[in-house]
Amino acid sequence: MSVDGQFGNHKKRIAITRKLMENARKRIELSLELEKELENLELQRRLRQLEMESKLLKQQEKELG
Repeated sequence: MSVDGQFGNHKKRIAITRKLMENARKRIELSLELEKELENLELQRRLRQLEMESKLLKQQEKELG
């Protein structure tokens, strides 16, 4: 293979590697974003649970008081 051909193949490999790295970076960013979304959903669920527990305790307090 000629030097030009080897250089062309090397450039193609570099371009492919860059594209793969960019795709990986986007997946990592998406994973972090999804993780934050899941944390937010868990916090919202926990907040609703605490609100329900608070209502139940207030109701029990009224019944006892």
